[in-house]
Amino acid sequence: MRARATAALPLALLTVALAVFSRPTTDRANAATQLGPGRIRFVAAPGSSILVYGTYPHVKSRCVRPVQPIVHARYSGALEVGKDAAGRLFVIGVLPFEDYLKGIAEVPRLWPMEALKAQVVAARSYALAHLGNPGTLGEELGYQLCATDACQVYRGLGISDGPYGDRWRRAVDATAGQVLLYAGRPADTVYSSTSNGHTIGNDVVFGSDPLPYLRPVPERDDGASPLSHWRASIALGDLARFLRTAEDWPRRPISSVALSGGKVIVRGGGAVRRLTVAEFRSDLNSWAHCLAPDRYPTADADGQLPQTVPSVWFDLSTAGRSVELRGRGWGHGVGMIQWGAYGKAARGLDYREILGYYYGGLRPRRHAEPSEIRVGVAVGLNNVTLQATGPVTVEGAKAPAGPWLLTAGAGKLEIRTGAPVQAALSPGTIVRSPPRGRAGRRIKVTLSLPQTSVVHLALVSDSGDVSFGPTRTFGPGSARITGRLPPVVSGAYRLVAVVSNGIDIVRTPARRLAVLGSSPSPSSSPSAASPSRRGPAQSPSVPGSATGWEAPVGAALLVALVLAGLLLVSRAGRRRRADRR
Repeated sequence: MRARATAALPLALLTVALAVFSRPTTDRANAATQLGPGRIRFVAAPGSSILVYGTYPHVKSRCVRPVQPIVHARYSGALEVGKDAAGRLFVIGVLPFEDYLKGIAEVPRLWPMEALKAQVVAARSYALAHLGNPGTLGEELGYQLCATDACQVYRGLGISDGPYGDRWRRAVDATAGQVLLYAGRPADTVYSSTSNGHTIGNDVVFGSDPLPYLRPVPERDDGASPLSHWRASIALGDLARFLRTAEDWPRRPISSVALSGGKVIVRGGGAVRRLTVAEFRSDLNSWAHCLAPDRYPTADADGQLPQTVPSVWFDLSTAGRSVELRGRGWGHGVGMIQWGAYGKAARGLDYREILGYYYGGLRPRRHAEPSEIRVGVAVGLNNVTLQATGPVTVEGAKAPAGPWLLTAGAGKLEIRTGAPVQAALSPGTIVRSPPRGRAGRRIKVTLSLPQTSVVHLALVSDSGDVSFGPTRTFGPGSARITGRLPPVVSGAYRLVAVVSNGIDIVRTPARRLAVLGSSPSPSSSPSAASPSRRGPAQSPSVPGSATGWEAPVGAALLVALVLAGLLLVSRAGRRRRADRR
């Protein structure tokens, strides 16, 4: 029995090894079979990302300066591209739930940390509350949340890896798993920018049953918002044109506008129209910036307004040949007021107190969340180009070399090699740097940056790039960055600054730098310490194959296990022969 058990050991080890090291490929195969018909999935390895550039169909516009929208963003995780029933393309992001939160763009990342934490918990709770209700389009295409302000604004690495993204990531990590619960379920924690002096009940704005955690409360802390109080002036001639284009006014001049009983009363040329405040606001926001972009939205004491009429909370009067609006707030006003959270954090409240104030005393609690989420990144596209930075696996199609251009072919999704995506970011220049340096010593570099950017330094040689020094956010203008030269071999290098906004990754023109380091050898690499290389690389993987360490390490361990088993069998055989003697 002992001899037979020993003899069976190599087979058992081989079985275990094959099971362990074939699992990644099996998982990928299973994932590929789960793809809907005609879909292609692009999976970025850890540390890699995918740049997305998509265009929409051209739509005729009456606007003076029509803007053709595009998608230009960068994402981690996986991206699925498919074709909808109308023949348009859609992109769905699949990524860990907490990574999704790190890509949400709802408040400035330089706000007080307690305000950021409050926003994170509200966003996490909102997402969990809405995962089961993706809407008709979400159900049809297979995503759980959209990426626009109809859900929560999600911009991927443009936020988490963009300027000051480290602060937002810290807020997400510091509140990991914390959710506001009502009756044991995630609360519907809606929020908006700026109030009119108090929040508003959900039943008043959305027409839903009143929720005890979404009751009106006074707001005295959002005064720092530029929209806490706002003013707008609209010429009566312009107003007549905007309302006429919206089909709410005849071809007649407007002589007066008044507000009475929640209605905007417009008079002129014998005509009278009574519009709700919401209709009046919608008409102006739809057509003012479109037909007169040089005049609207207007600028007040705090700068240009985000919309011609930011909210429905305003008074108005006719003054000469213009209508003057004086208003407060921006957004629907239900739940947490983001600028109010800013003000409360500024006067010392922590995020738990901030959330409790707006959401009926609810406090963050630990709650289970899904391992991943499916986000509708973009819909209705004409075509989309995906460009890899680091290893990316393609599933569901035989992929050519990247970048990949996807179009809606006759009956199926077509993929071919496309043109590289052009960066919209300017890298700036290195103004001052030393001509030489010693490995392990610090150098000081002065940059000129045209915009706020995330920057780190890198040495470039024929053997590759070696990043060094801190990764920091710098504002536009002159920036000084200090970094310790890595332990490279002696030689002449090209010094660059790698500049990013979280979406585009560009480099400054290189400057020569002679580095005194270790002596070169025939097999030397750029760095004896082999630091991580943060520069972009175009290296798509073969569909369904192992990437990174899996294949070489798995094969080596498999061989080692089999050899160990054979050695045991050999020793057992020698023992049996000795016993017979």
